[in-house]
Formats: sequence, C-alpha cells, structure tokens
Amino acid sequence: MEVSPVFIDETGVLSGSVAEQPIYGIGALLVPDTREITDRLYRLHFNFIRDRMKARNDIRKDAQTSGAPLTLQEVDRMMWSTSHHEYKFTEVTRFNLQEYIDILNIYFSFTDVEFHSLLIDRTDSEFTLDEWDKDEWAAYAHFSKSLLERSVARDVFAIADLQGKPDKSPARLEDIICLAEHVKGCLRATSDMSIYLQLVDLLLGCVQFDWKDRRGYYSATSGKAQLKRTLVHFVKSKLGMGNEEPFLREGQSSLRREDPSLFTVWRWEW
Repeated sequence: MEVSPVFIDETGVLSGSVAEQPIYGIGALLVPDTREITDRLYRLHFNFIRDRMKARNDIRKDAQTSGAPLTLQEVDRMMWSTSHHEYKFTEVTRFNLQEYIDILNIYFSFTDVEFHSLLIDRTDSEFTLDEWDKDEWAAYAHFSKSLLERSVARDVFAIADLQGKPDKSPARLEDIICLAEHVKGCLRATSDMSIYLQLVDLLLGCVQFDWKDRRGYYSATSGKAQLKRTLVHFVKSKLGMGNEEPFLREGQSSLRREDPSLFTVWRWEW
C-alpha cells in the first residue's frame, strides 16, 4: 500500500484534578498492510459474539427447564451484548480477559505493524498548556502531530478517535495533523467503527496503567487492578520484557522494542 492507515487514540485528560488524572497519553497504530490482519481480527471478533449469543441462549434454556434462580455469573452473562462489543482497557473483567489476550495475540503475530505512544506527565512541575493558550483541544492536536512526526517514516492516512471539538476552540484537528510530514489526510471516526482504534485503546491503556501502577495509584490487592496487571504482563511478555520491567523508567525519555514488532513509548519533555 502506498499510503498506510495510522489509528490515533488518547487516554486521560489535560485539565482537572492532577491527583485523579496524573498522566495523559496518545497512541498511534500503524498498519502497513491491513488485508490479512483485518480478516483475522474480525473473524475472532465475530466468533466472540457468536459464543456470547450461544452462552445466553443456553442459560435461558436451562433456567426455563430447571426453574432455578440464576447465579451472579449467569446474570452477568445475560447482560452481555450480542449486537455490539468494544475492547476497552478500562472494561477488562475476569469474564473477557481471555478475549482481550486472544485479540492481542493476533496483533503480535504480525511483524510489520507499529505501535507508538506519547506520555504527558501532568505531575511535572513544568507541565503547562500556555503554549496553546490553555486550549486542550489544540494541545491534543499538536501532541498527536508531534507523535506522528517522531514515529512515522512512510506516507499515512490518519484515523483519529472522534471527540467533540469545543465550540470555543479555533483549532482544527485534521488541519494540524496534516501538517506532519508523511500525513496525507485525516479522518475522525468513532471507536466502535474500528477494531484498530480499540487495539490502540488496549495497548495505550497498558502503558498508562503501568506508569500509574508503579507510582502507587492502584491497590496491590484490588481485583480489578490485578486483572489489568495480567493484561500488562501479557503485553510485556510478547515484547520480551519481564513483569517488573517498566515501559518507561523514572528519568527515561523513551523506550523502543523491535521484536516481534515495533513498539515505542516516548515521554514529552518541556
């Protein structure tokens, strides 16, 4: 493909409580050849939906036959959607963890894909949005442009997760991103439209969670946090990293892993 898609998503906020939102992140997923990986990802996704539908039907039939009340697990499974499903890092549970791992296994089986991420540490004493007149939308657009300029070395078309542009902001995301070298166009899209945007959410979520977890933002005994640690450890294992090896060490400006595919983390420096 002469022009490859690159999918962009963000996590966190650039204003409000620093204690609650200490880190802001942007991720970019470059897919040079979408043909085979798209088929495999969506085949697995539709199998998940089919299995969920079967599980719900089996529970319904068993309840009608036995008349016994549903267990909590059965109630949870009856609440599963069989018409729409997104993979979001914040929504990992013990019931869907294996689905997330299976999706990421397919991703890591392709060596030509690239994942790049940028972390903005809001606890940094030099953190400021003054350069963009405290316009969060403009800052997000420029951070995205900087990530692409640093990471992308081929012509791309950017697909950015759809967010509502504040009426008061004069910044146009598409125009700013297209100022980056190699970016030939830009489109905003909702994450439910693209499994690739959902993959960015998962990978970026792992990077952000690891940063916060190492700074004590999550309880060591929290069940929800432990599930997320399991997903983080899985991603690290695919990259040849140990569980205790951080994606970004204190004082480290960047991380680059090239096996099985290119994976980078970059800290914004003021």
